[in-house]
Amino acid sequence: MDDKKLEAAIQALVPRIVPAPVRRRARRRLLPLYQHTIRKLHELGYLFIELTHRCNIDCLHCGSDCQASTDQPDLPFDDIVRVMAEIKQRHDPHKITVVLSGGEPLVYPRVFELGRRLHELEFPWGMVTNGWGWDDRAFALAKAARLGSVTVSLDGLEAEHDWLRGRQGSWKRATGTIRRFVGEPFYKVIDAITCVNQRNFDSLEQVYELVKELGLKRWRLFTIAPIGRAPKLPELFLSPEQYHELMRRILDWKARGEITVNLSESGYVGPCLERKVRDHDYFCMAGIRVGGIMVNGDILACPNIDRRFRQGNIFRDSFVDVWENRFQQFRDRRWTRVGRCASCDQWKHCQGNGMHLWDLDRAEPRLCHYQDFQLERFEEQA
Repeated sequence: MDDKKLEAAIQALVPRIVPAPVRRRARRRLLPLYQHTIRKLHELGYLFIELTHRCNIDCLHCGSDCQASTDQPDLPFDDIVRVMAEIKQRHDPHKITVVLSGGEPLVYPRVFELGRRLHELEFPWGMVTNGWGWDDRAFALAKAARLGSVTVSLDGLEAEHDWLRGRQGSWKRATGTIRRFVGEPFYKVIDAITCVNQRNFDSLEQVYELVKELGLKRWRLFTIAPIGRAPKLPELFLSPEQYHELMRRILDWKARGEITVNLSESGYVGPCLERKVRDHDYFCMAGIRVGGIMVNGDILACPNIDRRFRQGNIFRDSFVDVWENRFQQFRDRRWTRVGRCASCDQWKHCQGNGMHLWDLDRAEPRLCHYQDFQLERFEEQA
């Protein structure tokens, strides 16, 4: 059951002739049941593969603390292929999108050979990239390997982007890569994703115009999570007032209808804003529809989640067995109803916020978008 099926169910139960506020209330009441069903089914839909901890830039907000050289070996090529072949035996590969990540995927020596093997195994695949290493050879190999989707990080105008990415020339490389992708549309989906912070906040309208000028049709924005390197740098974090302004800008950009603009899936923003600042209701799919293989072989859900949530390791466990029989912490989130989450009237829709935000030591999320950004006050102003 996906979001489209939920919409169909709501339409059957609540015809369109019913006033919109009634339909919204009906949808909100049905949403927990829909989410419960998805948890029970836990059909694998996305698989992140963390190929490497090496990177060709040095981002200030890196969640994995990646660097140019590291003692952590890359994830072995043959083991990735072995696991993907195992998954194909039990699951329909056409329904599982594989996302290659890192570090920077392009520093993984056999990244496009791996992409070609994934295509041969009938998995659609894509990657998240900083855009630095895309030369003629990379584009030719990506096209031959049937790259299906790509997300390029674009973190503001030139000065702000290069500051955040820790390498001069990063912005020129990223925008050049986007232009090349737009000019050679051999893939299905491309978008840019922007980390909104204090440095680029005042120039977001200019970034919006840049995204349009580059020819992109999709733009996602997110605010930084207090994980990895980020907590050391206060300039990365917005105030509640700035976050409210960001929500208003996203609503305005969406209303213009020129490109598709969405807040990322990183956190729950409350009943007033859900389905308005993004095209779907917030639902942390980690361990429910989203799985991950980390660079050391750990089976997790995505690279930004605390590694203590690991469910197994591909060097000693069957990925399929782990996916089908573990991940209980992800699929039954009642354990998160503690601390400030215990009495929150939004818990049944939020369930402790994103798994990447959960602090095991403090037994609460490091960031609650709804509470910490005072979004109940946004409702009163809306």
